[in-house]
Amino acid sequence: MPGFNRRFAVMFAALIVFMTAEAFGQHYVRNTTVIDSPTAYTIGRGTYQLSFLGYDNGGVELKALIGLHDSFFLGASFDIQNAIGKDAPEPNVPGVIAKIKFTDGWERFPISFAVGYDSFYIGEQGKRDNDENKLNRMIYGPYFVITKPIYLLDDEQHIHGGMRMPTQPDYVPRDTAYFLGFDIPLGEFFVLKYETERVYYNFRRSDEWLHNVGMRYSYLGRIGVEFDVLFQSGERANRIIRIEYNDQF
Repeated sequence: MPGFNRRFAVMFAALIVFMTAEAFGQHYVRNTTVIDSPTAYTIGRGTYQLSFLGYDNGGVELKALIGLHDSFFLGASFDIQNAIGKDAPEPNVPGVIAKIKFTDGWERFPISFAVGYDSFYIGEQGKRDNDENKLNRMIYGPYFVITKPIYLLDDEQHIHGGMRMPTQPDYVPRDTAYFLGFDIPLGEFFVLKYETERVYYNFRRSDEWLHNVGMRYSYLGRIGVEFDVLFQSGERANRIIRIEYNDQF
């Protein structure tokens, strides 16, 4: 009997894990970012998100978000260039992150609209030299974004689009840019992503536009591992990895 009880306990535990994984797998996580641009979605009240991002030349960006409301979060980011490798690390001043979602639309027309403040581009594209302050090179600024879910093949996909303007470390109106992104789930755990960003407001300088693709794996709705590639005309591709952890207090 003791052996039977142990086997029963193991089978019961395995069944619970399987059912839990199945339930989480069917619940699509609405990400706060596509690849390098924001979505209109936020995290829930009383939850938090920790993110590790590794980019070109051994750079690392750490982010932490806290959901103060279902439609509002605050956070901070800390970026270190050359954090991995032989070159001397170059830290940047920590930045503030915020997003507020105003609406999820209506049942017949679900469309989310949000405004926020965040860093801009991953890697060297998101830095600007500042002779007056060597520890303030990351580009930050406000943005607005609209997200529209669509339903094809019995699943939920999303289209994201918006505009952002750099204000720190320098206010550069001519670098105001559009972005457009898509995410498409492949099965229960994988999500395929694509975005075009840094499309300047006058649609010129097309050689500076970024075209990014990525694949995300989510486990139990809490852990996400993502591999992305950022492309720019005439430049070497920037390969990045992102690891996220989501939980609640």
